Amino acid sequence: MPLTRLKKRADYLRVAGARTVTKTQTVIVQCCYLARNVDQPVEVRAGFTASKRVGNAVYRNRAKRRLRAWVDKNLKAKIPTSFDGSIDFVFIALTSTVDADFSKLSADLDFSVERCLRQMTTNKDKATIC
Repeated sequence: MPLTRLKKRADYLRVAGARTVTKTQTVIVQCCYLARNVDQPVEVRAGFTASKRVGNAVYRNRAKRRLRAWVDKNLKAKIPTSFDGSIDFVFIALTSTVDADFSKLSADLDFSVERCLRQMTTNKDKATIC
């Protein structure tokens, strides 16, 4: 399963519309399950956002860079092989993302991703499919 990035606004809105959200002290994670389609490859996609509420451009870029570092290293290992479709994640930085210890950030991201995946598996036939 290749890991690619979300780049279009429509993809971010679709993931937000799925309403599968987990919030911790340092990050908000939204996820969306895309049913298997014959013409689309199975993949995991991730998008990153940081609003001006996080701080100036330096802080926003640092927050997104920290989130990308964790995703590149750990996200693929979290996805169970039982998923036969694509999964989209959006990681939203909070003000505390910039200053948090990386072990705290990693623990929050682990918890958030696992909780999102658990919500998707229990509600697979409901509105989380987008």
